[in-house]
Amino acid sequence: MNLSIAPTIIGIILFGVGMFFFLRYFFKLNSVVYKPVGVFLIILVGVQMMFSELRFGNDPKSNTIVGKGPAISPATPDEISDTYNVYFGIGENDFTGIPVGNGNTFIETNTFLAKSNIYIRGDLPVRVLIYPTLGVVTLPNGLRFIPFFKKVYKTRAYSEDERAITIKVNVTLGSVEIIER
Repeated sequence: MNLSIAPTIIGIILFGVGMFFFLRYFFKLNSVVYKPVGVFLIILVGVQMMFSELRFGNDPKSNTIVGKGPAISPATPDEISDTYNVYFGIGENDFTGIPVGNGNTFIETNTFLAKSNIYIRGDLPVRVLIYPTLGVVTLPNGLRFIPFFKKVYKTRAYSEDERAITIKVNVTLGSVEIIER
């Protein structure tokens, strides 16, 4: 096991156990239904975190907002990072200045216990892959949903045969709004 991943796994386990006991004692839930449902939700969140590659902490290639921070907007292709994170607050990721360029661009965003606004251009070929875990997602057409499985949103200019910007959105216990400009 990689030692840099161990604190993340331990944190996820502690978070799940803590939420289990918090809900049980705070709301005085002792029914027969609570235990299986609670265990199922903890397993669902854990599995989704494992497969969505949700990362905690700072690495040199990530831009992270903890709490409320300024909007992150890469202005030039050299400033584009491959990961953008919003934890425990409100954050904005503005990807309207990213050109399609000579190849496909892949960007990953993580929202954990937070609200995140993601700005994209509707006239560029953009594909948004949404990987949710008990999160609310609002699309540019106003559709608001709580998905449990992967969902794909494509702008009108997107075509499978052309270069495009792909944004992978991981949302865990949070809210993400995708806004076209």
